Amino acid sequence: MIADLSRRQLLGAAALFPIGHAAATIGPPRGTRGRFFSGTAMQSKVGLEATAGMDIQACMFADFSSCCILVDQPLDGLTIENCRVDRSYRFLEDKVAEGGTDASLTNFIVRRVSARNLARGMWRIRYNSAHGLIEDVAAYGSDCVNYCVGFALDDQVHDVTYRRVQSHGFTEAHRAANKYWNGDGFSDERGNSQIRYEDCLATDCSDGGFDVKSTGVVLQRCVAMRNKRNYRLWSSGTLTQCQSHEPKWRGGSGGKSHFSFHGNVEKYVFERPVVRAPADNAAPVFFFATNVPATIEVIDADIDAPGAPLISVQGPQPNIIFTPPRERQRIRTAS
Repeated sequence: MIADLSRRQLLGAAALFPIGHAAATIGPPRGTRGRFFSGTAMQSKVGLEATAGMDIQACMFADFSSCCILVDQPLDGLTIENCRVDRSYRFLEDKVAEGGTDASLTNFIVRRVSARNLARGMWRIRYNSAHGLIEDVAAYGSDCVNYCVGFALDDQVHDVTYRRVQSHGFTEAHRAANKYWNGDGFSDERGNSQIRYEDCLATDCSDGGFDVKSTGVVLQRCVAMRNKRNYRLWSSGTLTQCQSHEPKWRGGSGGKSHFSFHGNVEKYVFERPVVRAPADNAAPVFFFATNVPATIEVIDADIDAPGAPLISVQGPQPNIIFTPPRERQRIRTAS
């Protein structure tokens, strides 16, 4: 039984996203409303090329072998709401047109979108994209190709907030057994900054639930369950009331863990983290495989993982600060 998950955090995606309800206002002329885009019928790899100020409302997309929506030039003011996606490679692709140099997406909003059977991911947003708000969105992978990611940010993306967003089942299906299996729920890369995850959920991925390399990342009340490494952390940030449940290894090299640290970690602060795992799950709570000594501060933890070590280190010894001291926190582990 999963403890400490509120109804708001485990929002049941089937009931969460009502599709097809008319919006309160009519979008601009460049908008679309209530259309069905089919890759098979259109004989096209791309469903729709976005333009500045486009308002996409209550649309359905299915069977696109490249992406449902393409951003291939600098674009300001894209809104996508109340849409449904099925059987496609990727929902939104941010990729510069041939001969171009930039396709940054700015001042964008995505709300109440549900996507299933995604072969690569929900989206890849790149370049200097900024000022994005994503709310009440759910993405499900299916028979994913290599390097699949639910929600991916790259290059110098900054000032993006995910709120009540879910990512499920991005699992590599074609990687050799002796290779490292990727497959993340959420990822942001080096060069990204000011990224926030609020009340987000990542489950059943073959690598990281949240794989974050951005500086100063903020995660609030997020939940990761049954991913190989529920949280993969590479830089700096704060995790407040985040939960990790039962990491699960599905294959490939590398072991499972609740919170794992890699690269040149500076400092992460964990405020009131919650960890749950049964006695037969030996995934370390804090696993360090960094290039430099990492610093973490653990404040008022609630950790119940009786079969697991609290700390496992492969590399430089970390600096771990317990506030209050460890013996005064609710920590039950094997060591």
